[in-house]
Amino acid sequence: MEKEFSVKLANKSGELARMTEVLQKDGVNIRTISTEPKAEVVRIVTSDPEKARKSLSQSKMQFSERNLLVARLEDRPGELARISAALAKEGVNIDAAYMLDKDSKHVHVALAVSDESKASTILKL
Repeated sequence: MEKEFSVKLANKSGELARMTEVLQKDGVNIRTISTEPKAEVVRIVTSDPEKARKSLSQSKMQFSERNLLVARLEDRPGELARISAALAKEGVNIDAAYMLDKDSKHVHVALAVSDESKASTILKL
């Protein structure tokens, strides 16, 4: 299971650099990132959630975290639509989705969902 960190940063020059330097200093790689400037939030998935938590805490950055499920999908049109529809049919909301990596045949997608247990069953994770 992956972790998503939502880090509160002011929408001004240098804030993203400050956060990424804190993580880099401790050898934490960012696997994927999403920014929301108006909300002043940067969402990241890292190579080492434990180190990321420690680094962000020690730097006194405000953050929250949540679990992400990782689905391995065929890299072809319609796969995200298929799993989105399957989850929706059972009342599971997808709150966030990230592409983590891919090869020539597959893509790994991390999902924040409203019901992890039900989503794991539906997606056979």
